[in-house]
Order: sequence, then structure tokens, then C-alpha cells
Amino acid sequence: MHIDARTLPNGTLLEGDLCIVGAGAAGITIAREWIGSHRKVLLLEGGGLQYEPAMQDLYRGEIVGLPYFPLHAARLHYFGGTTGHWAGWCATFDAIDFEKRDWVPHSGWPIRREDLDAFYVRAQPLLELGPYEFSAATWQRRDPALVPLPLDPRIVWTKMWQFSPPTRFGTRYRDAIFGARNVQLYTHANVCEIEPNDAVTQVQGLKVRGLDGKEILAL
Repeated sequence: MHIDARTLPNGTLLEGDLCIVGAGAAGITIAREWIGSHRKVLLLEGGGLQYEPAMQDLYRGEIVGLPYFPLHAARLHYFGGTTGHWAGWCATFDAIDFEKRDWVPHSGWPIRREDLDAFYVRAQPLLELGPYEFSAATWQRRDPALVPLPLDPRIVWTKMWQFSPPTRFGTRYRDAIFGARNVQLYTHANVCEIEPNDAVTQVQGLKVRGLDGKEILAL
């Protein structure tokens, strides 16, 4: 079900068992997992169903550190998120991404790269990719003509990529979200504040606002 939050009266209370903030690749994927369940799912998307300059302008921000594309150009603020202009490049993380490195502040994860394998397998069909095969050896067995450059693997290693069509989540999964009886998608619903309990151990609610100034509370 889809509801434009601009049509709701100011002060409307939304109640659900699960609230997902953002209807990009991650938000839509999570919502799909709950379709058909006995849980009432709220999916809150700040933008609309199409590109809107006023909504996109909310993504403007300052970039610090390494140079990057302007934030309001690199990310899209509407249903489907940045998959709307994503080029489809897909690759797994490397093992070193999870390791503690003295020269990288806050590095080190409590999981290993291999712990993600089961989830990568589930993500492949969502992105309309081929088999979960990202090792150079796998592709060399398929095509013996693929010969790595004679470089020291301790310094330079071969990394494989797969390419999605690319999958536009806002188009590909729109019917599934709109048609789900237990999933309520609210567009033009920007989450502006998270309200915790007194002990700051649980989230009690979310304050949601639109550009029209209306305020909605999600519980």
C-alpha cells in the first residue's frame, strides 16, 4: 500500500510492528522480507516516487576528507534511492576491510569477510546478477584465456566485479511493495528525529515531517 504523507492531517499517528527508514536498496530489500508476514510494516521514504528538485536539495552537504562527488548529485532522494542512477557495479568486500589497521581510525570489525557469504548469495538475485562467483580462479576455469598479470600477489591482487543490468529498485520492486497488504509505504515522509526512552535503550517513536511543515509521529 502506498500513501502520500502530504495527504495526511497534521499530527497523524502511524503505528506498526516494524518501521523502516528509507526506501532505497536496503529499505526495499528489508520490506520485501516481511511481505506476507503477520507484522505491520511501515516504510518511510523522504522523497516521492519521482525526482523532485526540492526534495533532492535536502541532500546538499559539506564533504570533508577525500574529494568526492557533490552529495546532492551522488545520492537520489526518492523511492528506489540511488539505484535510480546506479551503474550496476557489484563486488564483495575484501578481507582486509574487516581487519584492525593501526593507520585506519576505528578500523576492525567483530565479523569476518566470510560471515557475509550467505547474505551475498541472497543478494545476487535481487540485483539480477549471475552466480555468486567472485574469485579469479572461478572465471579462469571458465575461460583459460584469462591470465593474471605476472605481479606479486602480496602487493597487487586480482579483484572481480559483476554487473547488474542495473536493477532499478523503485521500478523492479514497486508492484511488490504497493501490493503488499501488510506493508505501508509513506512517501514525502522525512524522519527528522528519533525519540528514545529515558534510558536510551529503545526507540519509542520517530518524528516525521514534510516540506509542507506537517508533522507525523510513527510508533
